Amino acid sequence: MSDNTETPQGTLRAATNENALKHSWVTLLGTVIKPDSVKALVRYSNGKIKSVTTGDKLGSGTIVAIEDGTLMLALNGTSRKLVVPGG
Repeated sequence: MSDNTETPQGTLRAATNENALKHSWVTLLGTVIKPDSVKALVRYSNGKIKSVTTGDKLGSGTIVAIEDGTLMLALNGTSRKLVVPGG
């Protein structure tokens, strides 16, 4: 079984266009969903890229859910939804 997944066309376009990603403090680049684990790839505004999973800290928030193309973050008593650009 292959670990490769198809990248959405909108994400491919954003990845190859200069200044396509918003300059927010973090951008969701993608998600990997497997039967035994979920992960997300995020890019910080300083360019650092990190793999994260449910329960990890992201800034001052905690990742509470990862779904296909979406990451939910609990932050200061509220929730914030991050989505893959163009996805």
